[in-house]
Amino acid sequence: MSEKIKDKKGRWRNKIVAFRMSPEEALELDDRVRLCGARTKQDYLVESALYQRVVAKGNPMMMVQFQNDLIHIQEELMRINSIDEMDEELLTPIRTMLEILEAFKNEKES
Repeated sequence: MSEKIKDKKGRWRNKIVAFRMSPEEALELDDRVRLCGARTKQDYLVESALYQRVVAKGNPMMMVQFQNDLIHIQEELMRINSIDEMDEELLTPIRTMLEILEAFKNEKES
């Protein structure tokens, strides 16, 4: 049995909230969780649902994920011959990385 998790205020998290996603949406969610450096998917979803924001926490694994995604994007771009061959899903990690970098920029300016 998994360890019980408390929220930031010391309350037990014992209420289950579930919803369905397409396989593509689930992959996008997994990518966003990894790219944001969230400790768990649960932390990412709670922050997103309750506060309509997600805080990216920079860490070495986040940079590794950025690098891996950029290598994959580069390989995919080298493979295609025309814009018609490009899969729209290729833009998802780019958009996520830009959102994260923009948030870091705005935080630094504050």
